Formats: sequence, C-alpha cells, structure tokens
Amino acid sequence: MILLWATRGRTWGFRFLPVEGTGAGADPLPLYERAFSGHEDEDEGCWRTDGLLAVRLRDPEGRADEAGRVIPHELVLDGAGADGITSTADVVRQIWPLLAERYAALWDGPAPD
Repeated sequence: MILLWATRGRTWGFRFLPVEGTGAGADPLPLYERAFSGHEDEDEGCWRTDGLLAVRLRDPEGRADEAGRVIPHELVLDGAGADGITSTADVVRQIWPLLAERYAALWDGPAPD
C-alpha cells in the first residue's frame, strides 16, 4: 500500500523513512521523482500518475522543525492502496493512522538511520 514515505524531523533533515513491506536497500529516489514529477513546488495535494498516488501534506499534528517550519510528509501509494483517496483529508483519515505512532516516536529524536 505505502511504497514510500519522506519527511523531516524537528532536528533532522529530509529523508526517506523505511516502510514495512517495501524492499530494503532499494533506491527510493526514482520512484519519488516519477510520482511527484510536475508537482515539486506544490505545498500540499494528491496526484495520480502511472498507477501511483503521490501525496504531500502538512504534519497532521502541526509539528514543526527547529526553524519553525511545519513538517511535510510525502507519500507514494500504489494504486490498490489509494482506492477512494482523492484528497489530503482522505489521507489523514485513512493512511496517517498507520504512520502516526511511528512518526511521533521519531520526529523529536536523533536522525533515523
């Protein structure tokens, strides 16, 4: 369902976080670039391309980094995992609960490996 998750923490910069069930060690950048192509400068939204759903949303808990910027989360979902999702509100309702606890444990700590 979730193929890719990219975000930053309070003190650590933008990185790809491992997602359960995806191939460890695979370079996530080509998938990221393909999914977000044409939407690099947009702050928030959902975009479908090549059977993928790219999602960029602000942290649902309003967390910010040390500079005071609200933290973005960027997700790439496969087609089946994205059925019925048409907005970031849908993502917050349906997908964010799968990530919320893990992110809460990471965002204020040291950079994850």
